[in-house]
This record gives sequence, C-alpha cells and structure tokens, in this order.
Amino acid sequence: MASVGEIYNYLDKRYPYRLQESYDNSGIMVDCGNEVEKVVVSLDITNEVISYASSIGADLILSHHPVIFNPIKRIEADTPVFNLISSGISAISAHTNFDIAQGGVNDVLASKLDLQNITPVFKVSECIYDGTVIENWIGRVGELSTEMMPSDFANYVCDRLVGRRGMPYVDGGRPVKKAAVGGGACGEFIFECVGHGIDAFVTGEAKHHEMIYAAQNGITLIAAGHYATEQVALETLASVLRDGFTELSVEVTNIDNPLKYPN
Repeated sequence: MASVGEIYNYLDKRYPYRLQESYDNSGIMVDCGNEVEKVVVSLDITNEVISYASSIGADLILSHHPVIFNPIKRIEADTPVFNLISSGISAISAHTNFDIAQGGVNDVLASKLDLQNITPVFKVSECIYDGTVIENWIGRVGELSTEMMPSDFANYVCDRLVGRRGMPYVDGGRPVKKAAVGGGACGEFIFECVGHGIDAFVTGEAKHHEMIYAAQNGITLIAAGHYATEQVALETLASVLRDGFTELSVEVTNIDNPLKYPN
C-alpha cells in the first residue's frame, strides 16, 4: 500500500508539478487520509467515474483534468467533490504538468501519430528551479515518414486516435510532412505554426477564427477531439504508477467521454 502523499511525490518526480501553468490547479485534490491499494486513472472525475471507482473498491482516482479548478465556496450534495469525500476516495490530478513534461501527453500523442525527430514547440512559460531558468513547451513537432495530402492525413489521424472516420479539419492545400501536436484545447497555437514551418497541426479543439487563420495560411488544422487527444496518454500515466508501486492495482477507465457520434 501507499499513501496519497507518496503517490503525489512519485508523480512529481516524473511530471514535476512546478511545471504547471499559473492558471492550473494540479496536485492533490482530495486526501481522505486512506492508504491506497487500488487506483482508477481517468481523464475527468465525474460522478459516473466516482461511482465506478467505488464499485470496484478504488481508494484513489488519478485524473488529468482537476476536479477542483476554481476556488470552491461551498460543497453541495451529489457533486463530484462531495461524492469523493463521502465515498472515502482520494483524488490527484496531473494536468498541464503532464502536458508539458517529457514523456507526457504531447510526447505520447506525437508517438501515436508516428512522428519522427520529435522536438518541443510552443513555449508557454518559464520557471526557475535550483537557480536555473526552465522553459516550458506545451506542444511537440515532428515529421511524417511519408508525405501525405491533407485529406489522407486527416483520415490517418482519425484511424490512429479514435478508430473511426469523421472529425472537423481545415485543408491547408499543400502536402503534409512536418506536423505539430497539442492535446486538448490548444487551438490558439495555430498562430505560431507559420513561424515554425509547420504543415499541419493536430489538436483537440479549435475556435472558428483559428480554423479560418489556418485555411488562409496554408496549414492543415485537425480538431481531433479533446478527449481523443488526451485519453491516449492515460495508459502511460497508469504504467508509470504501476512501475513505481508494484503492489498497486491500477486501471484506466474510458467511461467519462460525454460526446457521442452518429453511426
């Protein structure tokens, strides 16, 4: 068994919490003071996930998105925080620190698309650690082994990430060789793609004006879905936890995607 604090400290060594963005609230969300034997790893902490975790006797939910993002003024019945506490289930999140850190969300996403020569891109902030300035890069950029036309690349991304066809994309009008990724809501970084010579950008979601910019600047922009671009990294998070605590039972759940797609 392990304590919530021990698990947090271990994750901090792999995906340092000091890297998280200033607006974020990654870390220990709820600590019920219990010893941990079973962990559920999920993208979000919803009532459905908590109910499932409780049904299998889980002591901890490790999520990507924080269940507490903004300050809470009161805790009401049948809300996720209430249900965590009443169920005796602790919660830890690894959000932007997991996006940014080496081996995190965007490295996994880039590898999932078989990009080669992967390097960081899209600097978001700096932090000072032990007197050294550390630059935080949230995205990754690499090259496809074979050049593709935009429609073929869009289908390739669909197949790799969600196993189905059909997601919004902008056709940049030129072949795709150099591609960048930014899991989740990273559409804003389309404005930096031109300066990096990027042919295509894969993210979770993008606003209308960001898609217009992509079209006008010859960049293929694929909005593959917030869930699809981050869920792929959860097994990595679970594996890291299993490696550090071999006695723990760690399970990844995919029951928290609210989006449905017609057949």
